[in-house]
Amino acid sequence: MADCADLLFELGTEELPPVALKRLSNALTEEFTAGLARENLTHGEVTAYAAPRRLALLVRDCAAAQPDREIERRGPAVQAAFDDAGNPSKAAEGFARSCGTSVDRLERMRTDKGEWLVYKVQETGKPAAELLPSIAETALNRLPIPK
Repeated sequence: MADCADLLFELGTEELPPVALKRLSNALTEEFTAGLARENLTHGEVTAYAAPRRLALLVRDCAAAQPDREIERRGPAVQAAFDDAGNPSKAAEGFARSCGTSVDRLERMRTDKGEWLVYKVQETGKPAAELLPSIAETALNRLPIPK
């Protein structure tokens, strides 16, 4: 597993009604863990805490960053990407340009439906510190309380 650390998210609030604590705590936990999943940040056990002026989550073994991943974009069919002399077509050049590369750096991929140009790049995962503010903001915006 990548570098991990325990994460404590604590939200100070005005006095919350005791009858609403469990519902708000559950909603915060669900939304926060859904955000971690959306951003592909692995973690261990999540423990929720609720008090009249506090909601908190303890996330065990939260990944310090997203894993690196390979991005693959499929472009035009090879048949349409080159003319009879082997020169790249406008479709091939446009696809390469949209990927920020040149036609000669594209790869080919065979499928049961033919051969295609593809662009593959290794994307470095973002650090959790960059992703957590938007995860927390989304979770807070989705709490079932009047704004």
